[in-house]
Amino acid sequence: MPERANLIYREMPPVWDQAFRARFYECWGHENAVISAHARRVEYPDYEQLLSIKAAFGGVEEYFIDGQRVAVDDDTFLILNAGRRYGSRICSSTPVHSFSIFFRAGLAEEVVNALHQRPEWLLDNPHVEGHPIEFDERLREHETYIKPALALIQQTLDAGISDEDWLEEQLYLLLGRMLEAEHKHRRASELIPSAKRVTRQELHRRLGLATTFIHTSFREPIGLREIALAAHLSPFHFLRIFKAVFGMTPSTLLNRKRTLEAQRLIRCSRRTMTEIAVDVGFGSRTSLFRHLKAFGVAPSELRTPLSPRKAQPGGPDPSQPQLETRQGRELLAKQPKA
Repeated sequence: MPERANLIYREMPPVWDQAFRARFYECWGHENAVISAHARRVEYPDYEQLLSIKAAFGGVEEYFIDGQRVAVDDDTFLILNAGRRYGSRICSSTPVHSFSIFFRAGLAEEVVNALHQRPEWLLDNPHVEGHPIEFDERLREHETYIKPALALIQQTLDAGISDEDWLEEQLYLLLGRMLEAEHKHRRASELIPSAKRVTRQELHRRLGLATTFIHTSFREPIGLREIALAAHLSPFHFLRIFKAVFGMTPSTLLNRKRTLEAQRLIRCSRRTMTEIAVDVGFGSRTSLFRHLKAFGVAPSELRTPLSPRKAQPGGPDPSQPQLETRQGRELLAKQPKA
């Protein structure tokens, strides 16, 4: 077995190559692994995987889980539990930056143990295995807690730095943040109007199905009925619970997702406003302009003479839409804490 503690891939692992496959699965599961690579077209069949966190930049990476398609893009990330079987695919005319971290078996349990046990107990039991952890497998919007940790690891590795000890520390810290965020997320189920704890937990899980559906299918002509169906709830019951937990309606989240994607396309492409409006699901240029205005953004402020994905030195990344105005910041502040 190799001595190194972490595997780093800067190209998508060619597991279809028999020679590479043999070496790859000899180590897989015993070590942490990070993939930070660009690809236009790549596909992986179903395979039982480790606990992992997925992100994608500059496009979409699709995951196929229990017959469902889940699309990870610039706005979202995904956590999948150990033992989960799934496949994935990138199919794009331009390179998509795929970024995934796979945690070796037992690492999450070790962090859970350290977070939940008393310091006095840990002094005498430093190596006791913790309880298995199950994350809610839903698309989550990037926020200010987990995203900086992911970005630090990604940017450091992409700069060519491969310090084993540093990466090991960062993966521990990232897992700590992931577990704390999961705890806060589950506490949100207390906002659901139900006397039974198990009912609140199940309804909260179904809300996760709905938000994943919105982020994956926002380009399609979907509305309350289709989103409620994805959550396996009646429209009114779903609407009432969604608003209680997230403080907004499903259509508000849907329109914000479409607006963020429209801003990104306006910044990074030379497609017409009508083409962008159709692509993101607004259907018409008029509808697109109306929703941009609701976020306090004018299309003329977004489109610049710069080439796609090129920013002024020290300026904002044009692939990351910014809600610059007060109205925009207020709307963004109301987003579900995913």
